[in-house]
Amino acid sequence: MINSSLIAQKINDALLLNSEKLSNWERDYLSNLYQSLINYDQVSEKQITLCSQIFGRRKLPLLLP
Repeated sequence: MINSSLIAQKINDALLLNSEKLSNWERDYLSNLYQSLINYDQVSEKQITLCSQIFGRRKLPLLLP
């Protein structure tokens, strides 16, 4: 089970601390994903996979189970 609050916290940290490493599209995507987590407390596996790929490409720490 994916802890949505942990993912939201990691996305928020990345947006605040590492935004210069992200492209405009990546920042927009992560921001929208963060809002989905805050508002609806759920995201799809596809969204989590893409988020992990973004974090991996930019060498940002993301701890997913």
